[in-house]
Parts: sequence; structure tokens; C-alpha cells
Amino acid sequence: MTIDSSSYKQILDSLSEPVYFADKDRRILYWNNAAEQLTGYTPEDVIGSLCKDSPLHHVDVKNVPLCENYCPLKTCIDTGLPQEKLVFVAHKDGRRLPIFVKTSAVFDGNGKVVGAVETFSDATEMLEMRELNSELRRQTHLDALTGIPNRQAFMDAMDREWFRFKRYKTPFSVLALDVDYFKQFNDAYGRSAGDKVLQWLVKRLRSSLRRADILGRIEGDKFMILLSYSNRKSTMKVANMVLDIIRREPCLDLPIAMTVSIGAVTIEENETMDQLMDRVEKALERSKEMGRNQVTFWG
Repeated sequence: MTIDSSSYKQILDSLSEPVYFADKDRRILYWNNAAEQLTGYTPEDVIGSLCKDSPLHHVDVKNVPLCENYCPLKTCIDTGLPQEKLVFVAHKDGRRLPIFVKTSAVFDGNGKVVGAVETFSDATEMLEMRELNSELRRQTHLDALTGIPNRQAFMDAMDREWFRFKRYKTPFSVLALDVDYFKQFNDAYGRSAGDKVLQWLVKRLRSSLRRADILGRIEGDKFMILLSYSNRKSTMKVANMVLDIIRREPCLDLPIAMTVSIGAVTIEENETMDQLMDRVEKALERSKEMGRNQVTFWG
């Protein structure tokens, strides 16, 4: 049985998946029914137009036009290799529609590329899932009460900084701090008031640190600060600044002043991460043993 060209068109029109064909100049020559249903554009709207002049206006996730840059259709025609990409097109009703495209080259009898077929599908659900996963990752790496990195996220940042030190010898320092007599405060005023104190503390700390510094909540009222490119002198300057800011600013109209104890260390040559963390814990404990409301540098 012989199938003529009109039969092929009928077959493609019956597909549930949107399909179009463009020649090697990227002029759209075929547009099936499913493509019209998804985008709102009829064959008359697009057939005969160059891809770059069509009403589709393909852009990437950063809203950069694709028809002249990084166009999967052009890459497929130029290389003969299949392409896949998440792009956005302008729906006829004016909204921006995310689609996932798959492009395959079409060859003549001599093996020369004469155009390409592109199938595409609505990527709204895929995009929503990506955004959901991104939000879940963000939530699992942030402390729910304060909105700063939790222990795991902070230690991940520490690992990256440690490897950077091993490779490039760029110094870094760590501060460990907790609120003096926080348990007694919670017992006296209640957990809700304690939570507000921690939120106040984080707000003050974030406003006093550099953008590159990383503040993390380790547990309870214990926090750590990672200071990149920091030696002993600059570390002590930051630690004393933090100490001063906390004790001189009124905290939520409380009848008592808030103070913190701080331990400080700077990475040493050939030191492991465990050794570094052990030193900063000892420094913090020494500050508390010496009467609190002070900084101890453990060298």
C-alpha cells in the first residue's frame, strides 16, 4: 500500500503531541492541530513565516530571545543532531507558555539536512515541580525560626571554605556564640519570648556582618559565623563589634540587657575540620567559664 503526502499530513494532524516542520532556513512549513490547541495559533498564523518572525517569540528562562541565540532548531539544522530544551513561547492570548521542545533533523536522499521537525509539550507541570523542589531544598537548608542557614547548611558552607583553604591557602575564621543565661530567660519569660529574642539577635547580627559572611543557627541559642578571608586581627575586630552591638542595644524592651559569649578561631595549616570545630568549641566554653559577655580567641 502506498501512502501519499496528504495521508502523512492526516496522520500528523491526528497526533495528540504538537508538531511543526521548518526548512533549513527555519521557515515554518507545517503546523499540526495539537500545536494550534496548545498555543492558540492556527496554521494560517504561522505557516510561511520564519521562526524569528513568527508570533511565537521563543525565549529562554531568562527571557532572552532564542531565535538568534542558542536556538535548538538552528543548532539541530546546523549539526544534524537532536536537541532538547525548555523554552517559553507567547500564547495567542498573551500569556507566556513554558514548553519542552525536542528537535530532530530531516535529511534528503543524499544525507543533507533539509530542515527539522520539532515536537513540543506543555511544561507547566514540570516547571512547577522544579520550583517546588527548589523551595523544598531551600526550606530544608534554612532554620524555620530565624530564616538563616541551619546546622547542615552551615557545615556544608564550612566544608567548601575548608577545601578552598586547602587549595588556595585563603584564610578563614569561625565564631561560635550563644546567648548568656538563655535557659533562665526562657524559664522566666516563656519560649515565645525566647524565640523573639533569637529573632532579634539574628537581625542585629545580619546587619553587622559582611554579605560574604555566613551566619548559621547550630542549635537552640547557639550560632556560628563563617568569616571568609579573615585573619586573627580582623576576626577579633568582628567578634568585639558583635559583642558591643548586642550588649548596647535594647532588646525588645526587656528589663534586662542581652549579652553573648563568643569563641573565635582562625584556620591553621594542616588542620582538619574536626580540629577547627573542637578549638572553636573550647574558645566558647572558655568565654563562659571566664564570666561570659566576652570573646576568647583560641590559637
